[in-house]
Amino acid sequence: MRGGFVACFGPLQRPLLERAIAAFRWHHGAAEFHEGHGLAIAALAHEEDGPTVEIGATCTRVAHGAAMAPLVELEASDGRFAALECDGNVVRASRDAFGLALLFYRPFAGSMWFSTEIGPLVSLGDTGPDLDAVAASIAHQPPPDRTGWRDIWRVLPGTRVHLTAEGRISSTAHWDPASILGTYRGDRDEAMGQFRELLSKSVARSQTKGCGLLLSGGLDSAAVAALGPRSDDPPFCVHVTFPTLRVTDEREYAKDVARAIGAPLKIVDGPVTPWDPEEDLDVSGGVPYDWVPYGIEEGALDRMREEGITVALDGHDGDGVVGPPGGEWGELATRGDFRGLTRLTRAYGPKRLVAGLITDLVPPRARVFGPRSLRPGPTMTERDERYFTGPFRASLRAADHHRAGRPATRWRMKQLQPLLPGATVNMEQKELLAASRGIDMRHPFANRHLAELLVSLPCALKADPERPKAFVRDALEGLVAPSVGERRSLSTYLGVVGHRVDPGRCMELIRASRVRLPFVDYDQLFRDADEEPERLTVFFLVYITRAHAFAGRAES
Repeated sequence: MRGGFVACFGPLQRPLLERAIAAFRWHHGAAEFHEGHGLAIAALAHEEDGPTVEIGATCTRVAHGAAMAPLVELEASDGRFAALECDGNVVRASRDAFGLALLFYRPFAGSMWFSTEIGPLVSLGDTGPDLDAVAASIAHQPPPDRTGWRDIWRVLPGTRVHLTAEGRISSTAHWDPASILGTYRGDRDEAMGQFRELLSKSVARSQTKGCGLLLSGGLDSAAVAALGPRSDDPPFCVHVTFPTLRVTDEREYAKDVARAIGAPLKIVDGPVTPWDPEEDLDVSGGVPYDWVPYGIEEGALDRMREEGITVALDGHDGDGVVGPPGGEWGELATRGDFRGLTRLTRAYGPKRLVAGLITDLVPPRARVFGPRSLRPGPTMTERDERYFTGPFRASLRAADHHRAGRPATRWRMKQLQPLLPGATVNMEQKELLAASRGIDMRHPFANRHLAELLVSLPCALKADPERPKAFVRDALEGLVAPSVGERRSLSTYLGVVGHRVDPGRCMELIRASRVRLPFVDYDQLFRDADEEPERLTVFFLVYITRAHAFAGRAES
């Protein structure tokens, strides 16, 4: 997203507003100042993305990323936006369903402040790390509206926040994917046609002349490439590879996709340099996002910046919107869809049916008999809970659906989870990563209407336990390169993370930190690091190391 704004509702100290607008890190431009209905706005306006300000007879509106419209119209759209609406008594702040446009707020000095980057709110002064929130984030249960900074909050994706002049705050969701889960009543062919139409429209709206495309060897980026408008100016495709880690090699698939659309392809080496949490925080403006350093986006965006590309399409976002696999047998059984079970049994045999039903319907702890392959090992949450005490350890156990939850609900949970704010707030990290290179990153799969179609599909139309993304594969048959559409095994990039993250260095940074997070069992952590370092998962190491780097920086 290009452009940005800071706004103040309440008594205004002009020097504070000027200090805040000067604290933008990645969005630049001459500030425009507006005042109306008690709302003062400093806008760094871009000619396409805004923000734009409208001061009317009854209210003042700010719209960033979308054409000016009332909040109810923006919230029903499938575009990206961050917006304010103020009538002098109440400010209503809202974001799009996927949080593609950033928006944070903070009560300070008797006023309510808003900003599309977090740095301006930090610059107001008198804040520090929210250690409870930071600790909760590394315990796999982050409170998504808390940023890690004390008294600085985010407007959640798909949510409208109401803030009064007296300081009362409340929020309501304007998007509820759970309400449409599995409600589709058409047939599969009809759904596939709608999917192609919606994704084509989203790609066409995102694509511009001279744009780039982050191209993997997978189905998602192949779909974005194949459904883009045909022209004499196809996107400049960049594929990132790691030559020393052959398990990540997808170059031939990427070449097939680029060749099919007649697009130039540049293959670049991804970063294998040691991971530095301080570099993460430099890019994010000091927000400790939960992500691991694969290096794929960084390598592609760096190459695009060298080419002078300012708009890029991300072709890696389909996983969450399409819905991750798992739980299909149990979903069909609990819904009484015997036709679907019969179809799968004919395709994969009765043994697969029995194994699938055991996996999806029998709680893991109850699988003490039968084949060893059906007895699950420890989950990631189970491995990490030993490093927490008190309420965090108890809530970790309660939230571990893979171990103690109801297996019959697993498929539905997996379809919804990527669309909820706990997951979608990480779109902020992608936005800032691209903005730090001067690039506007666009996400064709992260489209509200497309997501509504996909989440509404019942399991029998959407999923196949033996064919990942079966619905998308079938919908794109004949459109994507056959080598990609027919793939059954995918590359893994976890080896890149393992290569870049040095456990010993992580532990040095944690030991040297003056910060101690609440409810973290440091004695157990340090003992395992010395005696059984293999117990520490790379995800946990990344999260807790970044948390300490952030807390130390925020306190100083």
